[in-house]
Amino acid sequence: MGKKIFKTTLKIFGGIILLLALLYGLFHLWEYASGGKFVKYLRANSETVGLEESFSYDVAKGDIENSKLIMVGEAHGFEEPTKFDVHFFKYLNANFNVKNYFAELDFVQAEYLNRYLLSKDEKLLEQVLKYWVVIQGRNNRDYFDKYVNFQEYYQEVTEERKFRFIGIDKIQDWSLTTKYLNELIPPDQNIEPLEFGKEQFVERLLNQIDALTSFYSENTDTLLKISHIRKNVEFVRDKVNREEVMFSNFYSIYQKEGLGNRKVYGYFGLYHIFQYRINGAHPLASKIRQSDLGLENKMLSFNFLMNDAHMVTSSKRLPAFLRDEGAYTRMPVSADNMLVMYIYGIKDYKRMTAEHHKSLVKMNADKNPYTDSRRLNTMFQLLPVTDLFELNDIGKPYTQYTIFVRNSDWAEPMTELNQ
Repeated sequence: MGKKIFKTTLKIFGGIILLLALLYGLFHLWEYASGGKFVKYLRANSETVGLEESFSYDVAKGDIENSKLIMVGEAHGFEEPTKFDVHFFKYLNANFNVKNYFAELDFVQAEYLNRYLLSKDEKLLEQVLKYWVVIQGRNNRDYFDKYVNFQEYYQEVTEERKFRFIGIDKIQDWSLTTKYLNELIPPDQNIEPLEFGKEQFVERLLNQIDALTSFYSENTDTLLKISHIRKNVEFVRDKVNREEVMFSNFYSIYQKEGLGNRKVYGYFGLYHIFQYRINGAHPLASKIRQSDLGLENKMLSFNFLMNDAHMVTSSKRLPAFLRDEGAYTRMPVSADNMLVMYIYGIKDYKRMTAEHHKSLVKMNADKNPYTDSRRLNTMFQLLPVTDLFELNDIGKPYTQYTIFVRNSDWAEPMTELNQ
Protein backbone atom coordinates (compact mmCIF):
# COMPACT_ATOMS: atom_id res chain seq x y z
CA MET A 1 0.00 0.00 0.00
CA GLY A 2 2.80 2.41 0.94
CA LYS A 3 4.69 1.70 -2.30
CA LYS A 4 1.55 2.35 -4.32
CA ILE A 5 0.96 5.71 -2.63
CA PHE A 6 4.62 6.62 -3.16
CA LYS A 7 4.47 5.74 -6.85
CA THR A 8 1.23 7.69 -7.29
CA THR A 9 2.69 10.72 -5.52
CA LEU A 10 5.81 10.51 -7.65
CA LYS A 11 3.74 10.40 -10.83
CA ILE A 12 1.67 13.39 -9.75
CA PHE A 13 4.81 15.35 -8.84
CA GLY A 14 6.43 14.41 -12.15
CA GLY A 15 3.28 15.45 -13.99
CA ILE A 16 3.28 18.84 -12.28
CA ILE A 17 6.97 19.38 -13.17
CA LEU A 18 6.28 18.38 -16.78
CA LEU A 19 3.28 20.73 -16.96
CA LEU A 20 5.28 23.62 -15.51
CA ALA A 21 8.10 22.97 -17.97
CA LEU A 22 5.59 22.91 -20.83
CA LEU A 23 3.99 26.17 -19.69
CA TYR A 24 7.44 27.73 -19.25
CA GLY A 25 8.42 26.77 -22.78
CA LEU A 26 5.13 27.92 -24.28
CA PHE A 27 5.39 31.29 -22.52
CA HIS A 28 8.86 31.94 -23.90
CA LEU A 29 7.85 30.74 -27.35
CA TRP A 30 4.80 33.01 -27.35
CA GLU A 31 6.79 35.99 -26.00
CA TYR A 32 9.34 35.54 -28.76
CA ALA A 33 6.80 34.94 -31.52
CA SER A 34 4.74 38.01 -30.60
CA GLY A 35 7.78 40.31 -30.36
CA GLY A 36 8.33 41.09 -34.03
CA LYS A 37 6.85 44.59 -34.18
CA PHE A 38 8.42 45.49 -30.83
CA VAL A 39 11.91 44.46 -31.90
CA LYS A 40 11.45 46.37 -35.15
CA TYR A 41 10.59 49.51 -33.17
CA LEU A 42 13.60 49.08 -30.86
CA ARG A 43 16.03 48.65 -33.73
CA ALA A 44 14.71 51.74 -35.49
CA ASN A 45 14.94 53.93 -32.38
CA SER A 46 18.17 53.01 -30.65
CA GLU A 47 21.93 53.24 -30.64
CA THR A 48 23.92 50.13 -29.72
CA VAL A 49 27.63 50.06 -28.87
CA GLY A 50 30.09 47.78 -27.10
CA LEU A 51 30.54 48.06 -23.33
CA GLU A 52 33.92 49.74 -23.79
CA GLU A 53 32.46 52.37 -26.14
CA SER A 54 30.40 55.49 -25.44
CA PHE A 55 27.12 56.55 -27.01
CA SER A 56 26.98 59.45 -29.48
CA TYR A 57 23.52 60.34 -28.05
CA ASP A 58 22.31 61.28 -31.53
CA VAL A 59 19.07 59.37 -30.93
CA ALA A 60 18.31 61.64 -27.94
CA LYS A 61 19.73 64.98 -29.15
CA GLY A 62 16.40 66.45 -30.28
CA ASP A 63 14.67 65.64 -27.00
CA ILE A 64 17.57 67.04 -24.99
CA GLU A 65 17.41 70.30 -26.92
CA ASN A 66 13.71 70.65 -26.02
CA SER A 67 14.02 69.68 -22.35
CA LYS A 68 14.93 71.53 -19.17
CA LEU A 69 15.40 68.65 -16.73
CA ILE A 70 17.32 65.50 -17.67
CA MET A 71 17.22 62.71 -15.07
CA VAL A 72 19.05 59.38 -15.05
CA GLY A 73 18.04 56.52 -12.76
CA GLU A 74 20.71 53.94 -12.03
CA ALA A 75 20.47 50.46 -10.63
CA HIS A 76 22.95 50.78 -7.75
CA GLY A 77 25.99 48.55 -7.52
CA PHE A 78 26.95 48.06 -11.20
CA GLU A 79 29.99 49.32 -13.11
CA GLU A 80 28.32 50.53 -16.31
CA PRO A 81 26.03 53.22 -14.80
CA THR A 82 29.01 54.88 -13.07
CA LYS A 83 30.81 55.20 -16.41
CA PHE A 84 27.67 56.38 -18.21
CA ASP A 85 27.06 59.14 -15.66
CA VAL A 86 30.45 60.73 -16.28
CA HIS A 87 30.32 60.47 -20.06
CA PHE A 88 26.72 61.66 -20.38
CA PHE A 89 27.25 64.65 -18.10
CA LYS A 90 30.37 65.62 -20.07
CA TYR A 91 28.27 65.48 -23.24
CA LEU A 92 25.55 67.66 -21.69
CA ASN A 93 28.07 70.11 -20.27
CA ALA A 94 30.01 70.44 -23.53
CA ASN A 95 27.04 70.59 -25.90
CA PHE A 96 24.24 72.16 -23.82
CA ASN A 97 26.14 74.04 -21.10
CA VAL A 98 24.55 71.98 -18.31
CA LYS A 99 26.26 73.07 -15.07
CA ASN A 100 23.89 72.05 -12.26
CA TYR A 101 24.02 68.40 -11.20
CA PHE A 102 21.29 67.38 -8.71
CA ALA A 103 22.43 64.36 -6.71
CA GLU A 104 21.32 61.74 -4.22
CA LEU A 105 23.45 63.49 -1.57
CA ASP A 106 22.44 65.63 1.35
CA PHE A 107 23.10 69.37 1.12
CA VAL A 108 26.34 69.35 3.14
CA GLN A 109 27.75 66.27 1.41
CA ALA A 110 27.33 68.13 -1.89
CA GLU A 111 28.99 71.25 -0.43
CA TYR A 112 32.08 69.22 0.50
CA LEU A 113 32.01 67.46 -2.86
CA ASN A 114 32.18 70.87 -4.54
CA ARG A 115 35.18 71.72 -2.36
CA TYR A 116 36.77 68.51 -3.61
CA LEU A 117 36.30 69.67 -7.21
CA LEU A 118 38.37 72.75 -6.37
CA SER A 119 40.99 71.17 -4.15
CA LYS A 120 41.48 67.59 -5.36
CA ASP A 121 41.72 66.64 -1.67
CA GLU A 122 40.66 62.99 -1.70
CA LYS A 123 40.15 63.07 2.07
CA LEU A 124 37.15 65.31 1.38
CA LEU A 125 35.81 62.78 -1.11
CA GLU A 126 36.23 59.99 1.42
CA GLN A 127 34.24 62.04 3.95
CA VAL A 128 31.44 62.63 1.45
CA LEU A 129 31.08 58.94 0.58
CA LYS A 130 31.53 57.58 4.11
CA TYR A 131 27.83 57.65 4.98
CA TRP A 132 26.39 58.08 1.50
CA VAL A 133 22.80 56.87 1.19
CA VAL A 134 23.91 54.72 -1.77
CA ILE A 135 25.37 51.96 0.38
CA GLN A 136 26.87 50.17 -2.61
CA GLY A 137 28.86 53.33 -3.34
CA ARG A 138 30.60 53.45 0.05
CA ASN A 139 34.17 52.23 0.03
CA ASN A 140 33.78 51.33 -3.64
CA ARG A 141 36.44 51.79 -6.30
CA ASP A 142 34.11 52.45 -9.26
CA TYR A 143 32.01 55.05 -7.44
CA PHE A 144 35.13 56.70 -5.99
CA ASP A 145 36.76 56.83 -9.42
CA LYS A 146 33.60 58.34 -10.87
CA TYR A 147 34.07 61.45 -8.75
CA VAL A 148 37.81 61.50 -9.43
CA ASN A 149 36.90 61.63 -13.14
CA PHE A 150 34.47 64.47 -12.46
CA GLN A 151 37.20 66.36 -10.59
CA GLU A 152 39.67 65.93 -13.43
CA TYR A 153 37.07 67.12 -15.93
CA TYR A 154 36.23 70.12 -13.74
CA GLN A 155 39.87 71.19 -13.81
CA GLU A 156 39.93 70.91 -17.61
CA VAL A 157 36.86 72.97 -18.53
CA THR A 158 36.73 76.74 -18.93
CA GLU A 159 35.20 78.96 -16.26
CA GLU A 160 32.03 79.28 -18.35
CA ARG A 161 31.49 75.52 -18.09
CA LYS A 162 32.42 74.95 -14.43
CA PHE A 163 29.72 72.86 -12.75
CA ARG A 164 28.57 72.03 -9.24
CA PHE A 165 26.76 69.30 -7.34
CA ILE A 166 23.49 70.08 -5.54
CA GLY A 167 22.41 67.68 -2.80
CA ILE A 168 18.67 67.31 -2.28
CA ASP A 169 18.48 64.18 -0.14
CA LYS A 170 17.51 64.09 3.52
CA ILE A 171 20.38 64.48 5.96
CA GLN A 172 22.54 61.35 5.79
CA ASP A 173 25.70 62.36 7.62
CA TRP A 174 25.01 64.20 10.88
CA SER A 175 28.69 64.39 11.79
CA LEU A 176 29.49 66.11 8.51
CA THR A 177 26.55 68.50 8.90
CA THR A 178 27.76 69.36 12.40
CA LYS A 179 31.32 69.89 11.14
CA TYR A 180 30.04 72.22 8.40
CA LEU A 181 28.07 74.37 10.86
CA ASN A 182 30.93 74.46 13.36
CA GLU A 183 33.17 75.84 10.62
CA LEU A 184 30.79 78.78 10.27
CA ILE A 185 31.28 79.87 13.89
CA PRO A 186 33.38 83.10 13.95
CA PRO A 187 36.32 83.03 16.41
CA ASP A 188 35.01 86.01 18.41
CA GLN A 189 31.47 84.68 18.90
CA ASN A 190 30.19 82.84 21.94
CA ILE A 191 28.55 80.03 19.94
CA GLU A 192 29.25 76.57 21.27
CA PRO A 193 30.61 74.03 18.72
CA LEU A 194 28.69 70.76 18.76
CA GLU A 195 29.59 67.11 18.44
CA PHE A 196 27.09 64.68 16.98
CA GLY A 197 25.31 62.81 19.76
CA LYS A 198 21.89 61.37 20.49
CA GLU A 199 20.83 63.20 23.66
CA GLN A 200 18.72 66.20 22.62
CA PHE A 201 21.05 66.63 19.66
CA VAL A 202 18.46 68.00 17.24
CA GLU A 203 17.29 70.63 19.73
CA ARG A 204 20.87 71.72 20.46
CA LEU A 205 21.64 71.80 16.73
CA LEU A 206 18.61 74.01 16.05
CA ASN A 207 19.75 76.38 18.82
CA GLN A 208 23.17 76.62 17.21
CA ILE A 209 21.55 77.31 13.84
CA ASP A 210 19.49 80.11 15.42
CA ALA A 211 22.68 81.72 16.75
CA LEU A 212 24.39 81.45 13.36
CA THR A 213 21.30 82.87 11.67
CA SER A 214 21.50 85.97 13.85
CA PHE A 215 25.20 86.45 13.15
CA TYR A 216 24.90 86.04 9.36
CA SER A 217 21.70 88.09 9.03
CA GLU A 218 23.47 90.47 6.62
CA ASN A 219 25.20 87.74 4.60
CA THR A 220 22.54 86.56 2.16
CA ASP A 221 24.43 83.62 0.63
CA THR A 222 25.47 82.07 3.95
CA LEU A 223 22.07 82.79 5.45
CA LEU A 224 20.35 80.86 2.66
CA LYS A 225 22.59 77.85 3.28
CA ILE A 226 21.95 77.92 7.02
CA SER A 227 18.21 78.26 6.42
CA HIS A 228 18.26 75.30 4.05
CA ILE A 229 20.07 73.13 6.61
CA ARG A 230 17.61 74.17 9.30
CA LYS A 231 14.69 73.12 7.12
CA ASN A 232 16.27 69.70 6.61
CA VAL A 233 16.96 69.23 10.32
CA GLU A 234 13.26 69.95 10.90
CA PHE A 235 12.34 67.43 8.19
CA VAL A 236 14.15 64.73 10.17
CA ARG A 237 12.65 65.89 13.47
CA ASP A 238 9.15 65.82 11.95
CA LYS A 239 9.75 62.47 10.17
CA VAL A 240 8.92 63.82 6.73
CA ASN A 241 8.91 61.16 3.99
CA ARG A 242 12.21 60.98 2.12
CA GLU A 243 10.66 61.45 -1.33
CA GLU A 244 8.84 64.56 -0.10
CA VAL A 245 12.11 65.88 1.37
CA MET A 246 13.88 65.43 -1.96
CA PHE A 247 11.08 67.13 -3.84
CA SER A 248 10.88 70.04 -1.39
CA ASN A 249 14.64 70.60 -1.62
CA PHE A 250 14.61 70.42 -5.41
CA TYR A 251 11.63 72.75 -5.62
CA SER A 252 13.08 75.44 -3.36
CA ILE A 253 16.55 75.43 -4.95
CA TYR A 254 15.17 75.37 -8.48
CA GLN A 255 12.96 78.36 -7.71
CA LYS A 256 15.26 80.44 -5.51
CA GLU A 257 18.20 80.11 -7.87
CA GLY A 258 16.14 80.83 -10.98
CA LEU A 259 17.10 77.62 -12.76
CA GLY A 260 13.98 77.64 -14.94
CA ASN A 261 15.87 79.24 -17.83
CA ARG A 262 18.65 76.61 -17.82
CA LYS A 263 18.98 72.90 -18.46
CA VAL A 264 19.74 70.91 -15.32
CA TYR A 265 20.76 67.31 -14.71
CA GLY A 266 19.85 64.82 -12.00
CA TYR A 267 21.37 61.42 -11.27
CA PHE A 268 19.54 59.23 -8.76
CA GLY A 269 18.51 55.71 -7.87
CA LEU A 270 16.14 54.18 -10.40
CA TYR A 271 12.91 54.66 -8.44
CA HIS A 272 13.25 58.43 -8.17
CA ILE A 273 13.18 59.20 -11.92
CA PHE A 274 9.87 57.52 -12.83
CA GLN A 275 7.33 60.16 -13.83
CA TYR A 276 4.20 58.36 -12.63
CA ARG A 277 3.16 56.25 -9.64
CA ILE A 278 5.19 53.25 -8.53
CA ASN A 279 3.69 50.88 -5.94
CA GLY A 280 0.94 53.43 -5.32
CA ALA A 281 3.27 56.34 -4.48
CA HIS A 282 4.67 59.28 -6.45
CA PRO A 283 8.46 59.24 -6.92
CA LEU A 284 10.50 62.45 -7.09
CA ALA A 285 10.08 62.89 -10.86
CA SER A 286 6.32 62.38 -10.60
CA LYS A 287 6.10 65.06 -7.91
CA ILE A 288 8.14 67.44 -10.07
CA ARG A 289 5.91 66.70 -13.08
CA GLN A 290 2.79 67.61 -11.08
CA SER A 291 4.27 70.76 -9.55
CA ASP A 292 3.95 74.36 -10.72
CA LEU A 293 7.59 74.49 -11.88
CA GLY A 294 6.45 74.22 -15.49
CA LEU A 295 8.46 71.05 -16.20
CA GLU A 296 5.67 68.61 -17.05
CA ASN A 297 6.53 68.49 -20.77
CA LYS A 298 10.16 69.50 -20.33
CA MET A 299 11.49 66.42 -18.51
CA LEU A 300 13.49 63.49 -19.79
CA SER A 301 13.92 60.34 -17.70
CA PHE A 302 16.53 57.70 -18.58
CA ASN A 303 16.24 54.35 -16.78
CA PHE A 304 18.83 51.57 -16.60
CA LEU A 305 17.85 47.98 -17.30
CA MET A 306 20.47 45.31 -16.53
CA ASN A 307 20.77 41.82 -17.98
CA ASP A 308 23.38 39.08 -17.53
CA ALA A 309 25.11 41.41 -15.07
CA HIS A 310 26.71 41.37 -11.62
CA MET A 311 26.00 43.69 -8.69
CA VAL A 312 28.01 44.39 -5.55
CA THR A 313 26.18 43.81 -2.30
CA SER A 314 27.09 43.39 1.34
CA SER A 315 27.45 39.68 2.10
CA LYS A 316 25.86 40.07 5.51
CA ARG A 317 22.67 41.33 3.87
CA LEU A 318 22.22 38.02 2.04
CA PRO A 319 21.23 34.56 3.25
CA ALA A 320 24.25 32.32 3.79
CA PHE A 321 23.70 30.20 0.68
CA LEU A 322 23.91 33.28 -1.59
CA ARG A 323 27.08 34.78 -0.07
CA ASP A 324 30.58 34.84 -1.49
CA GLU A 325 33.49 34.67 0.91
CA GLY A 326 34.40 38.02 2.41
CA ALA A 327 32.49 41.23 3.08
CA TYR A 328 31.12 41.58 -0.45
CA THR A 329 29.23 39.33 -2.83
CA ARG A 330 29.38 39.60 -6.62
CA MET A 331 25.74 38.77 -7.17
CA PRO A 332 24.33 37.84 -10.60
CA VAL A 333 21.40 40.03 -11.64
CA SER A 334 19.31 39.70 -14.76
CA ALA A 335 15.92 41.04 -15.83
CA ASP A 336 15.10 37.66 -17.39
CA ASN A 337 15.43 35.59 -14.22
CA MET A 338 12.09 33.88 -13.68
CA LEU A 339 12.87 33.04 -10.06
CA VAL A 340 13.92 36.51 -8.88
CA MET A 341 12.64 39.07 -11.41
CA TYR A 342 11.28 38.74 -14.92
CA ILE A 343 10.23 41.69 -17.02
CA TYR A 344 7.70 40.62 -19.60
CA GLY A 345 9.08 41.60 -23.03
CA ILE A 346 12.74 41.56 -21.96
CA LYS A 347 13.53 39.25 -24.87
CA ASP A 348 12.78 42.14 -27.24
CA TYR A 349 15.81 43.99 -25.86
CA LYS A 350 17.96 40.86 -25.91
CA ARG A 351 17.16 40.25 -29.57
CA MET A 352 18.54 43.65 -30.60
CA THR A 353 21.47 43.93 -28.16
CA ALA A 354 24.30 41.41 -28.34
CA GLU A 355 26.17 40.21 -25.28
CA HIS A 356 28.74 42.69 -23.91
CA HIS A 357 26.87 45.54 -25.57
CA LYS A 358 24.52 48.30 -24.43
CA SER A 359 21.67 50.10 -26.17
CA LEU A 360 20.27 53.60 -25.70
CA VAL A 361 16.61 53.25 -26.67
CA LYS A 362 14.17 56.05 -27.42
CA MET A 363 10.85 55.04 -25.89
CA ASN A 364 8.80 58.11 -26.90
CA ALA A 365 9.00 57.86 -30.68
CA ASP A 366 5.86 57.88 -32.84
CA LYS A 367 3.89 54.64 -33.11
CA ASN A 368 5.56 53.07 -30.09
CA PRO A 369 3.85 49.66 -29.76
CA TYR A 370 4.73 49.47 -26.06
CA THR A 371 2.39 52.36 -25.21
CA ASP A 372 -0.73 50.18 -25.19
CA SER A 373 0.95 46.94 -24.16
CA ARG A 374 1.79 45.15 -20.95
CA ARG A 375 5.26 44.43 -22.36
CA LEU A 376 8.00 46.08 -20.27
CA ASN A 377 5.28 47.21 -17.83
CA THR A 378 4.80 43.87 -16.06
CA MET A 379 7.19 42.16 -13.64
CA PHE A 380 6.81 38.87 -11.84
CA GLN A 381 8.84 36.42 -9.77
CA LEU A 382 8.49 32.86 -8.53
CA LEU A 383 10.50 33.49 -5.35
CA PRO A 384 9.68 36.65 -3.34
CA VAL A 385 13.32 37.55 -2.62
CA THR A 386 13.32 41.12 -3.95
CA ASP A 387 10.86 44.00 -4.21
CA LEU A 388 9.20 44.57 -7.57
CA PHE A 389 8.03 47.82 -9.12
CA GLU A 390 4.32 47.95 -9.86
CA LEU A 391 3.50 50.58 -12.47
CA ASN A 392 0.10 51.94 -11.44
CA ASP A 393 -0.50 54.20 -14.45
CA ILE A 394 -0.15 51.81 -17.38
CA GLY A 395 0.19 53.57 -20.74
CA LYS A 396 1.73 56.72 -19.23
CA PRO A 397 5.29 57.78 -20.18
CA TYR A 398 7.20 56.67 -17.09
CA THR A 399 10.51 57.25 -18.89
CA GLN A 400 11.52 58.53 -22.30
CA TYR A 401 14.74 56.51 -22.70
CA THR A 402 16.02 53.14 -21.54
CA ILE A 403 19.68 52.17 -21.26
CA PHE A 404 19.74 48.41 -21.68
CA VAL A 405 23.05 46.84 -20.61
CA ARG A 406 24.22 43.27 -21.04
CA ASN A 407 27.08 41.80 -19.01
CA SER A 408 27.95 44.77 -16.81
CA ASP A 409 30.47 43.90 -14.13
CA TRP A 410 29.91 44.80 -10.49
CA ALA A 411 31.04 48.08 -9.01
CA GLU A 412 34.25 46.85 -7.43
CA PRO A 413 34.64 47.23 -3.67
CA MET A 414 37.83 48.57 -2.09
CA THR A 415 38.20 46.97 1.33
CA GLU A 416 35.91 46.11 4.26
CA LEU A 417 32.47 47.62 4.57
CA ASN A 418 32.38 51.06 6.10
CA GLN A 419 28.95 51.39 7.67
